Amino acid sequence: MPGLRPTLKLAWRIGVNNYETDAAFDRLMAVLGAHRAIVDEVCLFETVTHHLYIPPEPLAERVAIIGRRLAALHEAGVPSAGVNVLTTLGHMNEAWDYMPPLPMAPMVGHDGSVSRGCACPNTPELREYIRDKYALVAELRPDFIWVDDDIRMHNHGVTYGCFCETCLRLFAEWSGFEHTRESLAAALNEPGGGALREAWVEQNVRTLESLMAHVAEAIHSVDPAIETGLMTAGPGWTTYSGQALDRWFAALEAVKSRPGGGFYNDDCPKQMILKAFEVGRQRHGLPDAVTDRQYELENFPYHTLRKSSRSVTNECTLALASGMNGIAFNALGGGEGALDDYLPLLARIGEHRQLWEALVSHAADLPTAGLWAAWHPRLMARRTVRRGEDWFAAGGSYNTTVACVLAEIGLPMATDAPGEAVVLSGRVAEGFSDEELREFLAGGVLMDTAALDVLTERGLANLTGVRIGRRIDNGVMERYTNDPLNGPHAGELRDCRIEFWGDARGQADVLEPLTDGVRFLANLETYFNEQYGPCLSAYENDLGGRVVVMGYAPWMFIHSGAKRTQLLNCADWITRDRLPVRIRETVPLVPFVRLSEDRTRGLVVLLNAGFDLLQEAAVEVRAHGRPTVRELSPAGAQEARLLPATSGWRTKVRGLGPWETRLLVWS
Repeated sequence: MPGLRPTLKLAWRIGVNNYETDAAFDRLMAVLGAHRAIVDEVCLFETVTHHLYIPPEPLAERVAIIGRRLAALHEAGVPSAGVNVLTTLGHMNEAWDYMPPLPMAPMVGHDGSVSRGCACPNTPELREYIRDKYALVAELRPDFIWVDDDIRMHNHGVTYGCFCETCLRLFAEWSGFEHTRESLAAALNEPGGGALREAWVEQNVRTLESLMAHVAEAIHSVDPAIETGLMTAGPGWTTYSGQALDRWFAALEAVKSRPGGGFYNDDCPKQMILKAFEVGRQRHGLPDAVTDRQYELENFPYHTLRKSSRSVTNECTLALASGMNGIAFNALGGGEGALDDYLPLLARIGEHRQLWEALVSHAADLPTAGLWAAWHPRLMARRTVRRGEDWFAAGGSYNTTVACVLAEIGLPMATDAPGEAVVLSGRVAEGFSDEELREFLAGGVLMDTAALDVLTERGLANLTGVRIGRRIDNGVMERYTNDPLNGPHAGELRDCRIEFWGDARGQADVLEPLTDGVRFLANLETYFNEQYGPCLSAYENDLGGRVVVMGYAPWMFIHSGAKRTQLLNCADWITRDRLPVRIRETVPLVPFVRLSEDRTRGLVVLLNAGFDLLQEAAVEVRAHGRPTVRELSPAGAQEARLLPATSGWRTKVRGLGPWETRLLVWS
């Protein structure tokens, strides 16, 4: 990760209700002043609504207030102060019945739906409005201007856009595909429409690229020194917009990024792990010029009983471990009462600053390490559409996040491709060329049978060693064989009751060998011990790659000691013992790993993702040399005691509380 700033930045996003009146702003300044040590940057939203259009007069009045507030922030010693432009296209249908109607063409969905609050990105009227809006904000000479995450072509009050006449005309001009909205939507659903789908997603990429260039010109024609930044989302949600971060950030001339995603409450705390991977994947697609990479800490609607301060600091630690070097806190209330509710959170953030600074400084140029859950920014463009399928409803087979569950059982997961090995889930392999898939298969691959379906269609099943012999959709469990990869668990049963949890197709597939040398690690059988055949294979192919195919409930109920041992052994086998971290005990310890190419320098963030005190766990690190290892927590640092291990060293982590993190660093 070349070019990263090695210092931590803590930024605060402030809503209109916390600065618009003098009383609200005085209250805000008192709180920020009392916690000055955690305030490196402040940005003010220009609007309170996600509805796009604000008439020029009230917008100018609001911007004038922002100008006075920015001056006061600078005078108070805040090093960096700027504006977060919340609406460029509009986010959703919100407050449309009393907000002014759009004076420009709205976004139109593939199904003919029309947005009430979001505009088509390509009309001259929208471009003129956006130019004037960003130029008006730039006249304040803020240190920076953020563009929010309405820079997308989906979920704008219409599910997928934009199919208006302007967009259809532009599409025809550059691609040669001439369609009405109805004929285009139908053609995108045709099995033979691959080239059209690729072109339509490219249209989305071009539209947003052009829009970002337009915004950059509006800002920098006023003041070239104003830094620009873009908030992003996905790719786990959808890649309909093309996820072309390199092109969008270059067009915006941006040096700031704010990867985001949803984790709003403590209802399901493990979702913070998934969000950390999501922002890490967005970070991986950024150009090197984007050196200010702030994690979006999102607590909307800011009710302190919805998310604990411990969750907030945990998710921030995981985000920094995933490649961020700053935090953008969207955490203070929207003007309801005083800010006293947030003082415990601010204090806890202050307690973590020193730890986060050490993490960011040490990790600045270290890539993530572990298994890479494969995804492609053009996945939706390249996915196969079979007769009767709806391209606009990609479904679970294209969920690029399912394999992240492996982290919950202690498998380190990388967001930098291709990691030590590749994980192929569902039909995600459709996003890659045959050459790319062969390259994966020449290394290490862990995959499910839906991915095997894709490889079979591509004529690559021989490199996996197996084919699907039979599909079963109920009443089946797996029994582990005596293969050494199962460790001491030969003969044990795993019963996931696959028919309980919805569509069970692809959850119980019998595998057949295509060649000699295939090892089988588990067999399918009925509840009365009648045998169906093998369901989990390991094979070393002619390219030298090692491939494990999982045919039974690959991504659910993998949290037992037996399954954990099996999958850890499989991961070690496909990586030829280069899995960067291995935790021996069956404990809910989630590792995030950053490691230099020569394995002489690195860090491991460990999260106790459980509600029990972790008394002790042995952490084996596959690194070179016998370094000095420091164990860091918000309470301070101590030198870790190292013991020799086969491929590096190991240490014992003790006394890690429920939902707490610990950091190991070495060089």
